[in-house]
Amino acid sequence: AAAPPPPPASAAAPSASAGAAAASEMASELALAEAAAAMPTPEEVPAGCLLHMLLSLLLQQPPTSLYLLGLASCVHKWVQASAPAEQRLVASHPGFVRFVLERLLDPEPTEPQLQVFFDLLAELIKFNPPLMTTVQDALLDSSLAGGAASDLFISRLLDHPVDASILVQCIALTLAPEASPLRGMRALASLGLAPPEPVAAAAAGMTPKLSALRRHGPLADAARGSLAQVVTRRRVELARALVAAASDGDLSVETMCVINAAILFFLLADLDGRGERGGERRCGRVSLLDAVCEASGVGASAGEVHGGARREGEARSLGGEEASEDVPALSEEARSLLEGFGRLLRFWGEVYHSHSCERRFLE
Repeated sequence: AAAPPPPPASAAAPSASAGAAAASEMASELALAEAAAAMPTPEEVPAGCLLHMLLSLLLQQPPTSLYLLGLASCVHKWVQASAPAEQRLVASHPGFVRFVLERLLDPEPTEPQLQVFFDLLAELIKFNPPLMTTVQDALLDSSLAGGAASDLFISRLLDHPVDASILVQCIALTLAPEASPLRGMRALASLGLAPPEPVAAAAAGMTPKLSALRRHGPLADAARGSLAQVVTRRRVELARALVAAASDGDLSVETMCVINAAILFFLLADLDGRGERGGERRCGRVSLLDAVCEASGVGASAGEVHGGARREGEARSLGGEEASEDVPALSEEARSLLEGFGRLLRFWGEVYHSHSCERRFLE
């Protein structure tokens, strides 16, 4: 069912008291999160505890087990939004990382096996560059998939963009921790990888400079891995696949995850400051959209169409008798892609406007 339409502007504007209450609640949540992060985490999962039982049972399941996906989902929820020490705790369980990769490399995975294990792997490495390197190194193990694990894994990721959307999103965020001051920068700080200045800058709402961390150290090591290289170098292909994968005829939780991953690529393009074209500095978001459209067929770029329409509107508003020069049309494929994504973004806005809990989680 379609989400209810957003309330009128008068109802949407929160009162000062409501804003203060929300700020107070957020401060309480942050205090609880900091207290939880300060609690010591053991180096190994204690034998006999619930987590140990879940991990041990999961690793005992064959690919055909009826309990495989249920147990994997339990572990996924355990590591979701967890601290780096807790991610490391789960990943250090003997055989766990290899087991997850094997299930993602199964010759004929059943539905929804890929999505469940992609999601689990995503939360395991999110904002944790050392663990991301561990996973990428494990894919180079010659005993895994006959030595072709890395190539096969990348093929799976590219061939199943919907199932892998959260993993793609988490890889991109791990490589750009400054995009998330509350999670990314704090995770780097707890790992001892970020000096105080960038963390303080992020907390103050400024974009921290991490150029030194990207040249050497764990963040640089993670960026050199095969998965990081795919997400970085093939971002246009991935963004286009995500934009095209979601269908407004199949709106679901999975659809929202795909839209979020697609939006993230455009936000990170702005954050990266990328957007050089013809010697003219451009908005990274617009430049990425241009590239996505151009990958969808020959025709004018989205930025050219947008700019031309704006110039035409300006000419008319100034009383000009003639509009600006003709703007070349988008290819049919690119136009269809953009129109479909526009409908999805409207649905996305309605859902998050009317569901405050999900909206705060997204933020």
